[in-house]
Amino acid sequence: MASPSLWLECLFKPIFRGKAIFFMVFESIPSELVVICAGLFGLVFGSFLHVCVVRIPHEISIVFPSSACPVCHQAIAWYDNIPLLSYLLLRGKCRHCQTGIPFRYPLFEALTALLFMGIVQAYGLSSTAFLYLFLTCVWLVASGIDWDYQYIPDRLSLPLIPLSLIIAALAQWTPYFQDALVRSLSDGVIGLLVGGGLIWAIRIIGTWYFQQEAMGFGDVKLMAYVGAFLGWQNTLLCIFLASFMGSIVGVSLKWRNQIEKYGHIPFGPYLAFGAYLCLLYGKDLIQWYLAPFHA
Repeated sequence: MASPSLWLECLFKPIFRGKAIFFMVFESIPSELVVICAGLFGLVFGSFLHVCVVRIPHEISIVFPSSACPVCHQAIAWYDNIPLLSYLLLRGKCRHCQTGIPFRYPLFEALTALLFMGIVQAYGLSSTAFLYLFLTCVWLVASGIDWDYQYIPDRLSLPLIPLSLIIAALAQWTPYFQDALVRSLSDGVIGLLVGGGLIWAIRIIGTWYFQQEAMGFGDVKLMAYVGAFLGWQNTLLCIFLASFMGSIVGVSLKWRNQIEKYGHIPFGPYLAFGAYLCLLYGKDLIQWYLAPFHA
């Protein structure tokens, strides 16, 4: 009987052959230029991703209708919708009604550009880089929605659970995704159980202790697929980093007597940012932490 690797390679061979040709065309481009181009693409994607943050919770199409001012409802022309540049040229105001444009719009675009540049700087133009760029986009949208509405839509979590295991299988049985953090199906399953199970346990214990919901179930589903992509060690690091960053923000708000103003602090954005940091620095941080024990 044919091995799983042979079946997978036959199934995906046409796709990977096209990918190889694509990378051969661009491999001669200087890496610095590639990173800059990634930042420019990030600006464009950031503008679109913010549309997703605004529209998905209201069940509005992310494609139609075109963007319009929420105050005067005038359609935004293409030259007023250039990421970052239009905001600067318009001085942060609508061209028609002069209503101020929230600063979060250019901030979201700039943040996406920086995150894209970080991924491409670390992984180059590889299949793993495109996978992690996709995850970065999902995490940005999920974080924005969780920050605004305190929930993470299932469509941003549930489909990625089987996808994470498929990618792990491809990394194990084909020559692709070899620089991914998880390169075997068993590691993906263990990471999924650790990520989803640990957050689920924290949710149960926190709800019992505080006598109110301590964490949304969306965080459990988020960390299930994040764990499958990161592996169990990076998953533990991700949760630690998220808890550390969330604690700093919570203590800061408490110290300034603003905790009541913000109320519930969503945990999803911190989990997402922790996961992103693990993509870039997880291996190095874990090696640094374990170094004294191997001395």
